[in-house]
Amino acid sequence: MPSNPFDAFFELPGESNERKEQPEPETPSTPMEDRTVFPEDGKESLDEILEKNAAFERQAESFSKLLSQTKAVDHEPVAFSGNTLVQYLIEIHDPHDQQSMRGEKAYHQLLENKFRAIIVPMLELAKLHSEIANRFNEDVDEHYYSVEKTDREVKSDKELALEGLLFQRKLLGNAARDLGILAHALEVCEVRLKNYIDAGGDDNISSAEQALIAKSRSYLTSGLSHHFDYGLFSLNLLDEAALTFRFFTKQTLSQYIQRLESAFRNRKQ
Repeated sequence: MPSNPFDAFFELPGESNERKEQPEPETPSTPMEDRTVFPEDGKESLDEILEKNAAFERQAESFSKLLSQTKAVDHEPVAFSGNTLVQYLIEIHDPHDQQSMRGEKAYHQLLENKFRAIIVPMLELAKLHSEIANRFNEDVDEHYYSVEKTDREVKSDKELALEGLLFQRKLLGNAARDLGILAHALEVCEVRLKNYIDAGGDDNISSAEQALIAKSRSYLTSGLSHHFDYGLFSLNLLDEAALTFRFFTKQTLSQYIQRLESAFRNRKQ
């Protein structure tokens, strides 16, 4: 039989997650008994993982609709010669230019609202995903054994669990991309606001107010406001290929879990 294509992602090379169990004093443990998990609540680890996957998907239904409704891609700044700021040094049409200071401030607030609307539920989903990934890493390996299911059923459930983790990774990657777009759009909006510093009249803004707006935005888009480094979920080309072809070559699950843990640490400014 060919090796499982997920092995490179979900197991460290040359290692396995063996469980330590206390053998019965009078009955030597057999290899099968060493591999058996008897949870206190009667549910097997793989069944609990599948239930958590289902819970994630229920929450993901409304979250995916939210991503569609926020239309972050509509706010992506115009690129010019690889530098989005160069466009403000020459005459070039900017479809996001609000034509007034008041308009720019209102647009900035709109972008912030969309950013907050995404990052709050994303944080909850990311925590659930991390919990599932940790549980899979700790309890499920090539020696996993079920007292109620056949080997074929266990294999099928493991594949379902893996598919669930892959779906979660892709969804969180999409959300991280949208947050990145909104964060960039906010920065560019602030560049346009600079044009109104000490402009006088209704379009006047002080340099102090513009600086305060930028500082507040930076605290939000860096993830500091929510103690959440959402950027760690961004997908690069290798990640996209791995998700598309259902294989991983650069990162094991244990390494990925370490990355997840760093995403939720209390971060200091």
